Amino acid sequence: MDAQSSPTSPGWIKPGDVMRVRKLKAKRKALQARMSALTPLQILAPAKGLSDTPEGRGIKRRNPFKCSPNKKQRAEEDGDLEITSDASLFRLLSPSAPKQKVSSQQVYSFSNILKLQQQEELSLKTEEEVPSVTWTEQLAVDWSLKSRVRFKSTKPLPWKHNFKTSEEASGTTGFVRCLNSTSDNSEDRTLDTSPNAQFYQCCLIWQYPSLPWLQLFPRDNLKVTTQTGLFGTDKKLGDAIHAEWSESLRSLHQLLRVRQCPYFYVCGPTFTCLFRAAGVAGISQAHALITPTTRGFREAMKNEDIEFEMPFHNNGTKNGQDPGNEQGGRMQEPQQEDEEEEEEEEEKEEATSWLENLGVETSQFPNLNPNRVKLEREKFKNVDKTAASLVYVEGMETQGLINFLLNSRSCVGTTGLLAGVPPTLLAPVAFQGSTLKTLKAKGSVIRQEGDMHHSMEVSGPILPHTVHQLCSLLSLATDSYTLSLVPVPSTLPFSQHSHHDADAAPQAFAQEGLVDCGFDASVRSLICTPHRTEQEETDLPPTYREVTYKDKKFTWTDKLQ
Repeated sequence: MDAQSSPTSPGWIKPGDVMRVRKLKAKRKALQARMSALTPLQILAPAKGLSDTPEGRGIKRRNPFKCSPNKKQRAEEDGDLEITSDASLFRLLSPSAPKQKVSSQQVYSFSNILKLQQQEELSLKTEEEVPSVTWTEQLAVDWSLKSRVRFKSTKPLPWKHNFKTSEEASGTTGFVRCLNSTSDNSEDRTLDTSPNAQFYQCCLIWQYPSLPWLQLFPRDNLKVTTQTGLFGTDKKLGDAIHAEWSESLRSLHQLLRVRQCPYFYVCGPTFTCLFRAAGVAGISQAHALITPTTRGFREAMKNEDIEFEMPFHNNGTKNGQDPGNEQGGRMQEPQQEDEEEEEEEEEKEEATSWLENLGVETSQFPNLNPNRVKLEREKFKNVDKTAASLVYVEGMETQGLINFLLNSRSCVGTTGLLAGVPPTLLAPVAFQGSTLKTLKAKGSVIRQEGDMHHSMEVSGPILPHTVHQLCSLLSLATDSYTLSLVPVPSTLPFSQHSHHDADAAPQAFAQEGLVDCGFDASVRSLICTPHRTEQEETDLPPTYREVTYKDKKFTWTDKLQ
């Protein structure tokens, strides 16, 4: 086929058609521009205010929309009712809102009204309910264990997670020998005193046992499995490691008694115990806190004649006694409780003897068993494995508690991966059989809300004094930073406990007694400060998860921001 007989393609446009379309578009845009510049009256009438007929030229045309003078005067008097729109209705329904002049040309929609109302409510809240932030020069001691902390600042941090040979060696030497490189500067020493070396020194801890293939801290998140434990069915291996663990616990307790160890933790499978030396937290005697506990654990302690208190349950009763016979919300007197218990026992004895005379066995009536009644009373307390189950032991009773932990079966798990493994011992000073462990540090740069932040995350068993040492070290390098902490949930009651000791020695004597514990004067002053006394109640929470440092002052909260 030749080219003349082939059909033309529908996609082709002639140049003349393109020019014609462009001219039409240009004329249309020019017409729209002229129309937008004219008012509605100018569009309707060719001449403004004049008739377009030949007879009416020169005669001024009457405006049918013009308001009469009387109506105009009434409208000015009732200015609030002039605008019959959603805005006038909103102003009438909100008498407390400030009166504003709104032009009649302004158009209000329902969404704009809601925005105005939200802005007004927000302004009222910000004026009336502004939360007050309390700033202190020192960071209070939080006695709960931490599994992870993260420092964040807009300025570069002086720390790095990659340590040089001199930094690692000097940090290890300073920690083992309890040397403070910032205050104990000596000309004879050649230790590296750089910020990274001091940071490495703060990231060390003493621990026993140390089994790298098992998670020994924390033990709260361990999954229940049916796998065989570390020692399987071999009892000799379990007895050997338990014997070594017993020697380590005795060594720690001896260091605590002579105040060369300020505190240490015993992390068991179902509980955590905190031992503190005399003078720590404003308490004149050595003491221990255990949480959480169960009824069986407390009964076992009572069977060993260990006197203890439960501060968070029924106003601190001793030996877990049930003072539940309350009348009018008040505790009964001890004499009245003893009399009622004696009467109940006499009635039960009479009932038991009467049944025995009839030849009926008392085993058929379990309600007459006094031990069962006690168990039922304990059952309704609902305090097991909660913060209210915290146990406080003081003075010479701590020695009995050590013997109880050495011989108790509840200290060693019987199932799971940690079956046969004794509790984890954590301390800031060296003790017999302990292993020097390093906390894991990881630095990064993150972007948050369009800003760059430098962060350093430290994970592992973080003791209370470690947080303060890291904060004081970073405060020397930067003027503002934030700190996020992840506490171990089962250890939170340690920070909520407060014990006001009226007979305690002054704080200065307590600090001097702990001069050989390895801490500098500033840390000793903090750990010897009473946690929360009856005379000084603060609004700051005892447990903090978010700390802010600015202008050499701290503020903290127990919620993540």
